[in-house]
Amino acid sequence: MVRAPLLKRILPAALPAALAGALVGPLLGGGPLIPQAPPSPSPGGLLALPPPAAGTVPLDAALRERRTTRALAGPALSLVEASQLAWSAQGENRPGRRTVPSAHASYPLGLYLVTEGSPTLGAGTYRYQPGAHGLKSSGPRGVAALLGPIRAMQPWIVKAPAVFVVTGRPLKISSREPAPRMDYTFWEAGAASQALLLQAAALGLGAGVASGVDLASVGAALGLDPEEKVLVLLPVGRPKGK
Repeated sequence: MVRAPLLKRILPAALPAALAGALVGPLLGGGPLIPQAPPSPSPGGLLALPPPAAGTVPLDAALRERRTTRALAGPALSLVEASQLAWSAQGENRPGRRTVPSAHASYPLGLYLVTEGSPTLGAGTYRYQPGAHGLKSSGPRGVAALLGPIRAMQPWIVKAPAVFVVTGRPLKISSREPAPRMDYTFWEAGAASQALLLQAAALGLGAGVASGVDLASVGAALGLDPEEKVLVLLPVGRPKGK
């Protein structure tokens, strides 16, 4: 159980006090979120995320809490939670360098968020922009609309209030042999996935990894070009019964 003082520490100082208070209660199992108009993107189409917060929980505590959770409920991720999770998986922790190591610092990964929407983050599909720490809309469809029509899609994924999709461009890695490129890309995707899962545990969220699905069809639904491959899906939500 995540306690109120912890949540207040992880909410960025720049977040308005009224919004911070509105988020704390529901995350602790309290009343519903106060209705808020989701923030609008900038003229360039980028939705700025709150700065990632420091000092959530000790690493060993997050490791103990990390587990696959398939029974996920809403509400979907708030803007603050989406910010923390996206930054943990692919954000910059110093200029031009990310939280996850990359072969030759080539950073072949992409990160998408598909969400059913919350009072602070509208429903739809977004691509995370690490350098700007923002979300760029890539479509209006949420989890059920985007992933539901895919043949043999696992039901627990479709029912999740939010799903992160990790993609990769192996050709970005400088190597003469194609096999190492793919190996390095998959390895990096594993590191990004674990980072996101640990952050989800630190926030008291439930999450899991799903790769046994038709990844090519997921890529087609996202409108990816042939060089960008879907590698793994990470459904995230509130653990049912908590």
